[in-house]
Amino acid sequence: MIILDILPYIVISFILGIIIKFLERNNIINSICFNLMNHSKLEYDDMYVYVSTYIYWLFMISFAFLISFLQKQNILLYLYIERKYIIYIFINIFAVISAFEIIMAVISLINKDIRTNVIFNNILLVPSVYLLYSSRINPKWILIILSSIIKCLFFNGVIYLALRDKFQNLFFTIFIVGMLFSLEEIFRVTSIKQAFIFTIACLVVTFVNGLAFEYSGSLIPPIFANIAFTMYYFGQFENMRRY
Repeated sequence: MIILDILPYIVISFILGIIIKFLERNNIINSICFNLMNHSKLEYDDMYVYVSTYIYWLFMISFAFLISFLQKQNILLYLYIERKYIIYIFINIFAVISAFEIIMAVISLINKDIRTNVIFNNILLVPSVYLLYSSRINPKWILIILSSIIKCLFFNGVIYLALRDKFQNLFFTIFIVGMLFSLEEIFRVTSIKQAFIFTIACLVVTFVNGLAFEYSGSLIPPIFANIAFTMYYFGQFENMRRY
């Protein structure tokens, strides 16, 4: 049954979505932060960004290794791109950002509550996004870029390949991966509007990246598209702060 094939990945997405909140509510992250602050000059907020980010990465990378081992994958084989497909790096970047902007523009015509500034404000209100963006740590942008790369390798790479081998249906596989991606993000938001925006973003990014991956046979275009998409919206936050 399809649901039994998907269930392990639903559980993984659920764990990734709640792990930081779970550790936070049990004061585990706080304890780690305060212990590390005894050996560092970082303030609590900055230390929290490091600790929560690294814990999240650790779980995601651990799941990636587990899935790759069970499915006998080698994700490194897809970190190469043939010269003739290099142009798709730029096409994919344009396609991901444009597709999301167009879809949200159409939705804004139907629902006036969904405007560009509403999108940016709601994304920025997500606790994990706000903490990372507002932190004063020097390698903030490096953390943002690395997060984009790790998420792309995990969802558009490891999970996508695992499900593609099971279903043998491109568009169904892309849809399921997009929903798993959005499920992981939804557990970290605080409102229905944020959940809606993140769901659309995850589905769009997964769809465009899935097609680019299938056509080029490489994860390089999806990786650069993820980075560009994330940097584009974090850049919009900078513009909002400036004006």
